[in-house]
Amino acid sequence: MSADEELELLQQRMDNAQRLANMGDYDWHIPTDTNRWSDQLYRIYGYEPQSFNASYERFLSMIHPDDRDKIQGIHQHSYATGEPYEMIERIVRPDGEVRYLRSNGQVVMGADGAPERMRGTCVDITEQYLAEREREATAVRLSEAALRRRQTIEINDNIVQGVTAAMYALELGDADGCRSYLESTLAAARSMMEPDADLVRSEPASLD
Repeated sequence: MSADEELELLQQRMDNAQRLANMGDYDWHIPTDTNRWSDQLYRIYGYEPQSFNASYERFLSMIHPDDRDKIQGIHQHSYATGEPYEMIERIVRPDGEVRYLRSNGQVVMGADGAPERMRGTCVDITEQYLAEREREATAVRLSEAALRRRQTIEINDNIVQGVTAAMYALELGDADGCRSYLESTLAAARSMMEPDADLVRSEPASLD
């Protein structure tokens, strides 16, 4: 096998591996604004492999508008410091679909100390990201349901105690006391049903 054939086979294997991992890599030559993307990175962005030069302006145009300033800021910081970076970014495919990528990269400085190349990898984590968001949302819903259950118990306990006290007062012929117990019980119940109410049980009505 010739060196060219071996290199082509190696590239095919790399492409297959990147397809399986849904990962692509890039190598941007900053002075000439030319960017080498792997075939899978084009696919991740929703394009045919090697269908265009991914200049920085073209790259930014595919980033979700709400993420562009953040991404540029991360890159500028890396240019200035030479520090590597890792981030989650949203891209918008040609059909409008939004995908989530975990990207990392590093800046390679030239002999003059100026940024010369930026290279790294991008992994499409859309399914994992959305699944995690759904798990978080489910946890919030379960927490809210538990809160409502506790609130219902607190309200029920206070109402039962208040009504019991009112009935006891009525049996003793204390109409004013009965009315007072009912009013305070209803007021406490209304207060606890407020959205921002603290779930602290009010003092139980006294049966004395």
